[in-house]
Amino acid sequence: MKTIVTGLLLASTALCATSGAAFAERTLRATVQVAVNHPVGANLVTFKDALEEVSGGEMSVEIYDSAQLFKGSEVPKAVASGAIDMGVVLADEYSGTLPAAGIFSVPFLFPDYATLAKAADPEGPFRQTFDEMIGSTGTKVLWWQDYGPVQLLSKGAAMTDPSMMKGKLVRALGKPSGDFIDAVGGTPVVIGGSEQFMAYQRGTVDVGMSGTTAVESRKLYEVMDTITMTNHSLAEFIVVINSGLFDSLSEQEQGWVTQAAMHAEHSLREETEANNVASANWLADGHATVTELTPEQLRAWQDAAAPAVEVFVQDAGEVGQTLVQSVQALY
Repeated sequence: MKTIVTGLLLASTALCATSGAAFAERTLRATVQVAVNHPVGANLVTFKDALEEVSGGEMSVEIYDSAQLFKGSEVPKAVASGAIDMGVVLADEYSGTLPAAGIFSVPFLFPDYATLAKAADPEGPFRQTFDEMIGSTGTKVLWWQDYGPVQLLSKGAAMTDPSMMKGKLVRALGKPSGDFIDAVGGTPVVIGGSEQFMAYQRGTVDVGMSGTTAVESRKLYEVMDTITMTNHSLAEFIVVINSGLFDSLSEQEQGWVTQAAMHAEHSLREETEANNVASANWLADGHATVTELTPEQLRAWQDAAAPAVEVFVQDAGEVGQTLVQSVQALY
């Protein structure tokens, strides 16, 4: 009997050891402000699936969506402090401490999707300068999430001329978009992405500002029925990880994370333009009034916004000037 019991204990111990090895995994906790059926949230799921596949289940990701844990403005500090391992954050959220991080909101700097794709080249000067800058905050950029161009939202009348912004309260994403609003005579009010619907519904601002797909997915058309396709800036999200945590990963784990991150980035970039066109068509199909600017109207907006570009370069210093020149060299 003693022999049988001893045998069972040994077998049990071996099973536990085997099970421990089989289920041993490193779980990364990630926060995102939108739901997982939103393009940005879905892209985080793409990363999760890719990481779990490439690591053979040794690494996994827990996603806390819809700003369950942190608002967008809280993500940079939350990730840097280790309160959360990873986070999706609008690049503009870093502009309070790193003015040059607002580069994507500089009005009319990125004229098309092709220019952004070139800027996003991991080996290119723009990408390397930008990611290194974010790295100085204790967070490491894993990948970029292209979300598409930003439009103006209003009630009743399209914002076809910059003079229509005078005296209006306008939603800003951060300082550069605020400088754009100042340049055209409006008053900027910084409102987080998850707070837009209520702000528009309550009349906190007169004019909204958001990505095309967000107008559909966040149902902003219910409270702002007119979309003016200014395409004046980009809503570029970045996914960051705590730098100390990343450095603590084994070389193999870092490789898995990097591989999954690049897969997620390329996957979304291939879909972004089609997603934005589809949303614009959907909105125009009886859900909102969608207005395209004529070449003359666009030129008026660009001319009126020019001072905001100068303000950005002054505020962002040498790094900002380097980033602007890097983008302009891609035209």
